[in-house]
Amino acid sequence: MRVLVVVPAFNEQESLPALISEIVAAGYDIVVVDDASTDNTEQAARKNGVPVISLSNNLGIGGAVQSGFLFALRRDYDIVVQVDGDGQHDPRQISTIIGPIVAGEADCVVGSRYHPARPDTDYRTPILRRMGMRFSTAILWLVTGVRIYDTTSGFRALNRKAVAFFARRYPSDHPEAEALLVLHQVGFRIVEVPVSMRSRKAGSSLFSLFRAAVYPLRVTVGFLGQAFKRA
Repeated sequence: MRVLVVVPAFNEQESLPALISEIVAAGYDIVVVDDASTDNTEQAARKNGVPVISLSNNLGIGGAVQSGFLFALRRDYDIVVQVDGDGQHDPRQISTIIGPIVAGEADCVVGSRYHPARPDTDYRTPILRRMGMRFSTAILWLVTGVRIYDTTSGFRALNRKAVAFFARRYPSDHPEAEALLVLHQVGFRIVEVPVSMRSRKAGSSLFSLFRAAVYPLRVTVGFLGQAFKRA
């Protein structure tokens, strides 16, 4: 099966070279989506010889990932794996992420830091972000009955049908949790597998104190909007 790794990146010029090398060494195709970075992210990716989608305006993580989905769909890939550009996702675990899709057991696989079978005890999530993740986990379970322990994980894989669906319709702001609700609503199978995360070695996170504080509100609004559409 043809696998494409989509790397959304905003101001990740320091992290990208090592990450790209790891993905290529693991044997996977890759496309970097430069979300109108203000540093040399685009040049860092092109210097490493991989395809780059350069967005003229900053679309946020949702728009950047959707651009990667469109790229994959037009080039007939079977599986798309989302890997964040900050280097925290280990490309050596991609085989774990895509395993349930290859086996025909899932349409979407979420790489989980908090899976009860093997939680990543070495990774330390900032407290406000962890609170937001727990909130989205709870609301997803209340709305759907589906329990995903790491709803904010950006390390995930989708098969061709799920990619085609999201190429047309994908949440824009804090999309990870809301995307799971949308997939469940239309009948896609979601599986969560345990993975470990690495600490960021360069650059800075976009998840500021303000963004962490308003995250629960945004998740609530997004979930209610999707539930209303479904109704």
